[in-house]
Amino acid sequence: MATAALIDDHPIFRDVVKLLFEQRGGPKVVAEASEPGEALDLVSATHPDVVLLDMVFSTDTGGVELAKKLLARNPAQRILFVSMVKDAAKVADAIRTGALGYITKDQTPAELFHAVTEVLAGHPYFTARMGTDRGTPHRPDVLATLTARERQVFDLVVAGLSSRSIANRLTISPRTVETHRSRVMAKLSVHTAADLVRFAARLGLLN
Repeated sequence: MATAALIDDHPIFRDVVKLLFEQRGGPKVVAEASEPGEALDLVSATHPDVVLLDMVFSTDTGGVELAKKLLARNPAQRILFVSMVKDAAKVADAIRTGALGYITKDQTPAELFHAVTEVLAGHPYFTARMGTDRGTPHRPDVLATLTARERQVFDLVVAGLSSRSIANRLTISPRTVETHRSRVMAKLSVHTAADLVRFAARLGLLN
């Protein structure tokens, strides 16, 4: 059975997530922490398959800083941010750490469970639409780590073009296209062109 760590300073939220996992046959919770200071060593000791991590804590250290430290210790650690924070810049900061997913706490339990399942499988998962603090809907810039050329390649791969067609479109060699595509996949933690399309779909980029 897969395992999980819950890093959140609200005990009620942790209890609800544990109950959700128990009811749906989800991962076994092997670690819980209410603040980042105790979480780092706890996660290192228990080796959970996925870490559910809040963004904001009462301490000075936040979720972004903790995610960076966790991934520095274990680059393969799968992290899913679960937070009420919807500000695009802060969400982008969280994703740039290398976390595999981000979901807001106002989603349904079913969507949260689906997000955990996807991240456990190594697939990126992001709440499709997030609003600013003023309530204006927009997409968080989770692609901000891509260079301009990598973003062009990403868009064309998602549109269904082959490497040769992309090369002709951008006036570069097919090998260069493959290099850019490999870098895009590495940055977004995906493994195939189909994964890129699913990634784009979750962000509402196929509309």
